[in-house]
Amino acid sequence: MVYTLYEGFVLQTKRALTTLSHILHKAEEQPNASSLPSCRLHDGMKSLSYQVFAATTQASLALAKLTAESVPTEDTSKEVVYTYAEMYARIDKALLALDAVDKDVILEHCETVTPVLLGENILPLSGITYACIMQANIFFHVSTSYGILRKEGVLLGKVDYILPFVTS
Repeated sequence: MVYTLYEGFVLQTKRALTTLSHILHKAEEQPNASSLPSCRLHDGMKSLSYQVFAATTQASLALAKLTAESVPTEDTSKEVVYTYAEMYARIDKALLALDAVDKDVILEHCETVTPVLLGENILPLSGITYACIMQANIFFHVSTSYGILRKEGVLLGKVDYILPFVTS
């Protein structure tokens, strides 16, 4: 089998978002569950809810670029606090979009260079480059979510993070 951007981005992003859902389910079982969506690793960082928002938004942005669809506009600077149901809904929506994407469409557009808003700059990026940037961000937000939950006493181990990567 040839390893393509589809396997590298779509399948790995699905696994990362599955990890995110899994650790949220464990968090929801905790006595302090209601306070967790607004928790942070540090005062200067954003909340658990924001981590879910960012990971799912970045998956949507990358898919739009890789399928030549219009890029959704979301204000990623805003702080959000979601319920668990809202966080699961965002993850499920992103997973459905990843499931629905056509591998051939991804491969057709992966080398196309178009201007992309990245931070405050507009840069000419290929689909591959943009997907790599977004995937690094997705993993960052999933890892940060894990860190927030560990800091708040949720009993998570490395297997909780890794398991979706080896079972799907």
